[in-house]
Amino acid sequence: MTDFNSTGWIALFENHQADVEGWDLVTHAALVVDPDRGVMRPVTEYPDFRRLIMTRKIAGMMPCRAGYRAYWENRPGDPIIEEIVGWIVSVRGDVIPFTPDGTAHDATILEPGQDLPPAT
Repeated sequence: MTDFNSTGWIALFENHQADVEGWDLVTHAALVVDPDRGVMRPVTEYPDFRRLIMTRKIAGMMPCRAGYRAYWENRPGDPIIEEIVGWIVSVRGDVIPFTPDGTAHDATILEPGQDLPPAT
């Protein structure tokens, strides 16, 4: 699932999900991108639309000082480590680290100079 987007809402369909990109000013229906037609369409026009769910809404982004890393224990003795390149700030005040590969909300954050945790 998407961790964040510009509106704070995600549309769930039978076999996929889409970010809500805006709201129809007349009907107030949530709008999603229809990539086949190249337009925004109300979710209510899709027969497989199920419901909307909340997600984090972006308030801003900040660059990260060099040296912060995201650490995941892939398998014992086989860590995944990526440089944190910035911080996403949500309207609720959450700060979510991101790496060149995406968000690192589920990672252990290593500060500059901090050693890796011992292998488990």
